[in-house]
Amino acid sequence: MVVGKKMKRSVPIERSPRGCQHRAHIARVLAAALLLIRPAIPTAIAQTSKPTEYDVKAAYLLNFGKFIREPSGHPPRSSFDICLLGHDSMGPTIDDLAANQAIDNLPVHVRRLLDVTQAKVCAIVFISADEGDHLREDLAILSATEVLTVSDASDFLVRGGMIQFLLIQNHVRFAVNLNAVNHAHLVLSSELLRVASSVTGKPPSGGLP
Repeated sequence: MVVGKKMKRSVPIERSPRGCQHRAHIARVLAAALLLIRPAIPTAIAQTSKPTEYDVKAAYLLNFGKFIREPSGHPPRSSFDICLLGHDSMGPTIDDLAANQAIDNLPVHVRRLLDVTQAKVCAIVFISADEGDHLREDLAILSATEVLTVSDASDFLVRGGMIQFLLIQNHVRFAVNLNAVNHAHLVLSSELLRVASSVTGKPPSGGLP
């Protein structure tokens, strides 16, 4: 599934949330999510929206789903599940961002997993850097699935992960390992790859959408 919307290269973040009401905080995060896919957002919104690091990562996770295409033979889904494995650093923000959202006409659900074997039904799984020594085993199990793997672990791409979050000059960016993406028979939109901080590996032989 590919949605042809342009993504902003990065969104400024602050490391700790400000003391504010939950609704106002989510409104700022929603504004940041819009910045990721729509370049024409008023400057005033961009200047007043200061989401935290993990708020921005949650927004990215939701938007990644709009820029991936699964194999044609993939079993039909009843929902588009974004799963969190390990320590939940995103909290309720990702739930609020995903509420009433749809990807490819499927409702978006956020699931917390206790074990990597539960991730096989997910469309995207975010693996916490706190998984540590379990990361290699997690990726080995998921390598036989068609699940987009994302993490902020420092060596995630080297270990065979697909998308790794980076923090560059106080901005959340991401790098892509196309070899791992191709192995899972997934295709990432060229729109997404153009805004990645770096891309390793080769695109699929049929080209990119």
